[in-house]
Amino acid sequence: MADVTRRLLLGTAGVVALGALAYGGGRVACRFVPRNHPDFFSLLDIAPDDAAGRAIGRAALAAPGLPSDLASLERALTARPLIREALATDCPTTRRTLVQDQCALDFAAGRTVVVEGWVLSETEASLCAGRSLATQVA
Repeated sequence: MADVTRRLLLGTAGVVALGALAYGGGRVACRFVPRNHPDFFSLLDIAPDDAAGRAIGRAALAAPGLPSDLASLERALTARPLIREALATDCPTTRRTLVQDQCALDFAAGRTVVVEGWVLSETEASLCAGRSLATQVA
């Protein structure tokens, strides 16, 4: 086995130090870049975009008590505190967790909608309805 020389040790330490400096510099520089805060339509990515999700969205639009257009859905959803917080975050994982927590709060408060025999929170029914409306427009 080869011996570890001083030159190899110093070279390795230098490469690690340069990497740490580049990473740290990048992190500091990124703090000054304005962030693109997602809008209401970015939350629609949380709703499933498959046949079942679209069917739920169409049925939710026909259910009483839910808004039937995108502007009304946006106003209704952004009135909820965790949804407002989800809109203010850039992290998709945090956004998804906040929406799930809002759905749990809906169930706890009794804000539910029955869609074709399924009991859904108003938030998830509204997101599926929004997804359905958004795909009709596009």
